Amino acid sequence: MCGISGYFGKYILRDSLIYSTLEIMKNRGPDHRDFKRYSAGSNNIYLLSSRLKIVDRRNRSNQPMSSCGTTIVYNGEIYNIDEIRRKIKGKVDLRTKSDTELILHLYNLYGLKFTDYLDGMWSLAIFDRKKNALLLSRDRIGEKPLYYMESKNGFFFGSETKFIRSLNQGFKSVNDKKVFQYLKYGYKTMENNNESFFKGIYKINSSENLILNSNFQKKIFKYWSLKLNEKKVSEKSAIEHVKNNFKKNIPIICNTNLKIGLSLSGGIDSNFLLGYMTKYLNYKIQTYSIIDDSKDKRYNEEDQINLGVNYNKVSNTKIYLSKIRGCFTKLKSLISYHDKPVSTISYFLQSLLYEKMKEDGIKVCISGNGADELFAGYYHHYNLYYNSLKSKKEKKKFKKNWTINLLPLIRNKNYKDLDKKKLSTHFTFFKNDFFLNQKIKKNKEFTFLKNKLKNKMLNELFFQTMPLALIEDDLNAMYNSIENRSPFLNKQLIETAFNTPTILLMKDSYNKYILRKCLKNLTHENIRLAREKKGFNASFDSIFSFRDKNFREWFFDDGSPIFNYVNRSKYLEKFSNQYEKGFPDLNQQCLFNVCSAKLFLENIQNQS
Repeated sequence: MCGISGYFGKYILRDSLIYSTLEIMKNRGPDHRDFKRYSAGSNNIYLLSSRLKIVDRRNRSNQPMSSCGTTIVYNGEIYNIDEIRRKIKGKVDLRTKSDTELILHLYNLYGLKFTDYLDGMWSLAIFDRKKNALLLSRDRIGEKPLYYMESKNGFFFGSETKFIRSLNQGFKSVNDKKVFQYLKYGYKTMENNNESFFKGIYKINSSENLILNSNFQKKIFKYWSLKLNEKKVSEKSAIEHVKNNFKKNIPIICNTNLKIGLSLSGGIDSNFLLGYMTKYLNYKIQTYSIIDDSKDKRYNEEDQINLGVNYNKVSNTKIYLSKIRGCFTKLKSLISYHDKPVSTISYFLQSLLYEKMKEDGIKVCISGNGADELFAGYYHHYNLYYNSLKSKKEKKKFKKNWTINLLPLIRNKNYKDLDKKKLSTHFTFFKNDFFLNQKIKKNKEFTFLKNKLKNKMLNELFFQTMPLALIEDDLNAMYNSIENRSPFLNKQLIETAFNTPTILLMKDSYNKYILRKCLKNLTHENIRLAREKKGFNASFDSIFSFRDKNFREWFFDDGSPIFNYVNRSKYLEKFSNQYEKGFPDLNQQCLFNVCSAKLFLENIQNQS
């Protein structure tokens, strides 16, 4: 995994600016940092790279890398490198074993069609000196981030917004719209368009290429889109299709000779990966788990985690929240690295896992990202599934099972009525009078198809939960110089999952029905058949405490820039009245959002 950034424009950048940016990039690539500068007519092009050595760890694979008049900086992991080598054998002279060189050769051989040959995750920039043009590309699902900015100073790009801000001489103009939306609607608004938390800095969307020529004419186009064609296949065939995908793709995605770790919860996604990697791949894998051992037992999955660990006979490192010290300082540092608010408590907890993995020398981490979006894993999916059923007999049977097995587990009142047709899956944390700007709009959902369940799952995959999970996972991993991989998010499995008949997704009122079938004999039955979804989460009180005088004074400090966004009197009224009594469920996340936004804004304000 690596970091990339660059500049295309009229100016010659100071060496001090380049080296200070490379220093900021060191977490993403602690093993090597370098840059190249080219002239393109009256323009200058700078390509910066910081490298985390994973594949072909020799210096010959350092970046920027050049061949045949083209130069690349690249961040990611291409899994089908053996297949690509066979494809181009005899057509090029391979000098390394790196995937970086393969991408460069594919571009030189096939032009913009090079993405057709790649299976994996990437963000990259290629400067074509023959065309005096810059190409930026991002992988199909958006596992690796890539941002750009156009300004009077030129065109900037980078793996992280702070790389762009550094090259653009400390640019720090905050996108107020994004802050307002996050405070009011929470995490689902954070990645559902291409805006960042800074004005004028945009992300390249998943499966997009951007081409910039020497006249600064920009073209963005989508090179891949998911083909939706639900197939009439039997349950047995559907399960076999998924199993065949796992058999083909998980071995190559998880392949590494470096020390590997697995983020393990009590749920079926990470336990599936654990079972598969130990039973079929014979991996000796170290697992890591967060345990919320506070009085609030809603998020404590220790018993389930122990079942999975003992079943597969692997070691497990548990991080008990009661023993973690300095959470506020850790969150402050993490937000400074993220260059934006950390979206939820869950992703703060995830950073603690990566921190421990780094201490143990883990270089590659495997996670279960994507299973909920591909196989229907959220509580609100039950409502959408039920309302997609056409047979009265099927609906009656499903409702009976759901009422007995799921209804007692659901805390959110919006999901307690299966017959509810209009289902809101966005939370509204504050009323309009809480804000100084009362015209805050949440973005509308996209319509892909009439099937309400799959339409929601597609929105979650491309605009809501998954883009956020991927950017947070990437930043948390890179903060600790670890490569993160998500085996469920391979192109073939995404196509297979969305073309599976809807009727099979939640059969017998089991979410992720197909995945549960594939999980047979890979983990304990109490995990495979568990219906409760605790989620990777914790209560606010298990991390931060208003009993801490310093925290309380910071939270109510009336000099904070957050009061450029929220009504000071409403803020004090809402939180002063509740902090001594404890907060209800939804306000736990609301509290974290306020803390996260407040720390972000204060960090930007304090930057010189």
